[in-house]
Amino acid sequence: MSGTLANGGISTSYAFDPHSLEIKTKSVEQTLVPLVTQITTLVNFKETYLSSGKKRSEKALRSALKIGSAVEAAIERFVVVGETIADENPDVQPEMYDACHEARLAGASIANLNCCLTDDSGGAIDKSALVRAARQLLTSVTRVLLLADRVLVKHILRSEDKIAYALVKLENTTNFTDFVKTFTEFGGDMVDLAHRSGDRQNDLKSEKRRGQMAVARTMLERLTMLLLTSNKTLLRHPDSESARQCRNGVFQQMRLALQLIALCVSDGVMHFDASHFALPPSEEVLDIGMQLTVNAAIRRLMEMLEMVRVTCNIGTGTRERLISALDSLCEMTQDFTDSAYTPHHHREQILDFLEECRFELTNLIQPDVADEPLRNESIEVSVERLTRRLKDLKKQLQIVAMEQISEVLRTNEDQVILSSIKTCSVSGDIDGVEKFLEEFRHAERNLRSLAPLTLLAGRTLCIHPSSRIARENVEVFCDTWAQCVNDLSRLAKETDAAASGRLAAEKQAYMSLPRPGVSQSIVGSRRSYCVSSLSVTSSPNFYRSSNNLPFQKYVTSNRSEDQLHSDDLVSIRHLKDALEPMEQFHRFVKDTSSSSSISAANTTRSFTVDANFQCISDDLQDEMSKVHVQDPPPPPLPKHRTKYY
Repeated sequence: MSGTLANGGISTSYAFDPHSLEIKTKSVEQTLVPLVTQITTLVNFKETYLSSGKKRSEKALRSALKIGSAVEAAIERFVVVGETIADENPDVQPEMYDACHEARLAGASIANLNCCLTDDSGGAIDKSALVRAARQLLTSVTRVLLLADRVLVKHILRSEDKIAYALVKLENTTNFTDFVKTFTEFGGDMVDLAHRSGDRQNDLKSEKRRGQMAVARTMLERLTMLLLTSNKTLLRHPDSESARQCRNGVFQQMRLALQLIALCVSDGVMHFDASHFALPPSEEVLDIGMQLTVNAAIRRLMEMLEMVRVTCNIGTGTRERLISALDSLCEMTQDFTDSAYTPHHHREQILDFLEECRFELTNLIQPDVADEPLRNESIEVSVERLTRRLKDLKKQLQIVAMEQISEVLRTNEDQVILSSIKTCSVSGDIDGVEKFLEEFRHAERNLRSLAPLTLLAGRTLCIHPSSRIARENVEVFCDTWAQCVNDLSRLAKETDAAASGRLAAEKQAYMSLPRPGVSQSIVGSRRSYCVSSLSVTSSPNFYRSSNNLPFQKYVTSNRSEDQLHSDDLVSIRHLKDALEPMEQFHRFVKDTSSSSSISAANTTRSFTVDANFQCISDDLQDEMSKVHVQDPPPPPLPKHRTKYY
């Protein structure tokens, strides 16, 4: 797929510099800590015991010599694991070999310089030589870790490629038999991606990227059920154009979710086509930025003020930038002041704060006072007062925003809309379904993408009012809509808590997926639960009443598979162990001696397909026997209920 983003080019945030050593993950950062500690100890020893002219104690010399030898031994084991990774991944082999060679040379240099401490010559040792060797060592080790991290990213992208290929196969199926087989394989791939992407999400340093990964993974889970029901509806009613459009829309949303995950994991790590899996809609960029907000404008202006306070200098360029930043802030606050939903007293307070900010900025950028001490004091006072006014404005805008969100959620209009759509769909009232189109269009992102698909599902049920599958499809789309609204309510509460200085509730790291290391009894109880649910999956209310998605309850056949660690995660842990203290080195040697067989031993390990996928497959087999049988009239629809947190 060849395409660009909405602005006509690939976002620069995905640019990759092969010579950059920027660390994107916590694991790489934490792995370097032991090495940095030991190198710092050596450098400080040189400075304290040699440069200062103090007497060298025998104990200090032995300690320094031991540290140097430990660093060299650790680096040797480290590069062995790095070279093993290079042998198993030819695409990074040249770079990995080069980085390992540099690390080995730097480790040897540090050991040689350290041996000079035991010389009897008493000559001074150049500290800069040790610093250069330490810098070279840290650089080469960081390169090895980043190359290993790139291998992990490539494995995530390969998992996504498998899912994209499975989506193409599902899109081209024309009968229930092929659909059941392909969907089962698709489920296994989804479980694998869920765990790989979950590990990566928890490891990312960027809060923005972690948030985007969480959104994309959640939508993949929910869209899987929509994919199932929309495909079943199309296979049952192949001549329905609305069913085909609904199914195609679900495929497009799944590809967009895959694309967002790929952009997050590859950001700054490796090159990646920003339209590999899907081309975002022309009216928006897939990777939503966070720069065009009032909060960002206030933060930018406060950063400028801090620079002015430090330098105590306001030149012509600084004046223009400050005025431009305040004008931009005033323009963005018009979304609040011009809104019909903003109460009058809040509007007046916002305008008063803006006027005070303009006044303080005018005092700040006025012509310089001749007396320099007086001028510096005046600048510092003006900056302090303007900063205080900006904080008051920010707090007021947060109050207005949270009140509007609470009011929207309190009205609970989505419950009325969903119930009305269901009623109109069952009664065959197409006009009644269509009249809610404008109300749906006001939702953002996932809600906006679900709006036309929900309407198409309702239109299909209007055309085939006696179809149980079409009715089930509407139920699942409405449930997904309700889940998105509940997410919005929950996030609004968390945002309010964060804005008020309160701690938000801890998020579930694996969402609906079980955590690694669950006990066998828990696995058995979950397996029993999944098996017991097989008898109710044929009920039309099953997918509505259950919050479980196809790969939520992942069951393994033994505990070792529950650990959910890929071959590369094992290699990363070996790399980390190689940099830990000396008492772990002997254990590491034993591990690295068998590292060449890591891949071969673990490639046979596969995730067991979720029991819920087997349950869905059984349900689909039942559908195959009923494909030529007229469905009975559906029972009356219950009133949809939305749970608010």
